[in-house]
Amino acid sequence: MELTLRHLALAVAVADAGGIRRAAMTIGVAQPGVTAQLKRIEQYLGAELFERRAEGVVPTTLGMQFVAEARDLLARFDELVSSARELGRGVDPSRTLRVGATDSRHLPRIMSAFVELLPDCEHETFVVGESDEALAAAEEGRWDVVVITEHAYHSRPRLGGFLDHDLGREALFVALSAGHRLASRQSVSLSDLAGEIWAKSLDQSEDEWRSLQEACIRVGFSPRLRHRGVDRVSTETLVRLGQTVALMSPHEPTGDGVVLVRLSDPGLWRRTRLLWLPDSPIAPLAERLPDLLRPAGERTG
Repeated sequence: MELTLRHLALAVAVADAGGIRRAAMTIGVAQPGVTAQLKRIEQYLGAELFERRAEGVVPTTLGMQFVAEARDLLARFDELVSSARELGRGVDPSRTLRVGATDSRHLPRIMSAFVELLPDCEHETFVVGESDEALAAAEEGRWDVVVITEHAYHSRPRLGGFLDHDLGREALFVALSAGHRLASRQSVSLSDLAGEIWAKSLDQSEDEWRSLQEACIRVGFSPRLRHRGVDRVSTETLVRLGQTVALMSPHEPTGDGVVLVRLSDPGLWRRTRLLWLPDSPIAPLAERLPDLLRPAGERTG
């Protein structure tokens, strides 16, 4: 047996889903098939990638390293294929603006600004889990702009050489079911949520989750994460049914039966920055960004 991209993708899917059954549903493969393939991968490597538990799977030390590097290889392969297809269609790569982000919440208004700023460019977006990965991609010339989100209790990434636009600091909000005992409050503290089960959705970065974990530990408990790598719609459904709570952004609409309540802990926040290097395609036009990123009714132009 030889390891292929398909095997790497399967290991990443299992890690993101937090369980073999959930991974099988995500990638559309029968659960016994995922189990058998994962076992063959582990036999090939000579060690287990995941610790099996009643509630799902948790990556081993080897598993965390393997999945991180597999994720990077898969992303690079996707970029290779994308670039080759562009060249095959006669698209000039220099006329493509590549935007990477660790958090997709602000992407709609950011991409809208870029389309207005560079209307003749094609635009590509990539979302990754960690700021260091996004910054490395920009430094290596794979991305032209990165959107990173800094979090409380998490070291600020190195920004040497980058120019930036600060989108501001904001409070965090927790999604509760409309029938939750705390749903009527204007704000809640993390200590009020000590006994809750949490979900980590696909659009929540690893940096943000680690920040939440640290904040919870500082007030005396460790959050019980039981739903990992769930898409936003499924996360909302679980919240609506009262099965979980989750961090969600007030910038995105929620359906009926879900209430967003601000977390009052003063040390819990996130700050979003737009970063680019001096040779980025947007560098000559960057002075227009602050105005383009304002709501349409607040623009000066």
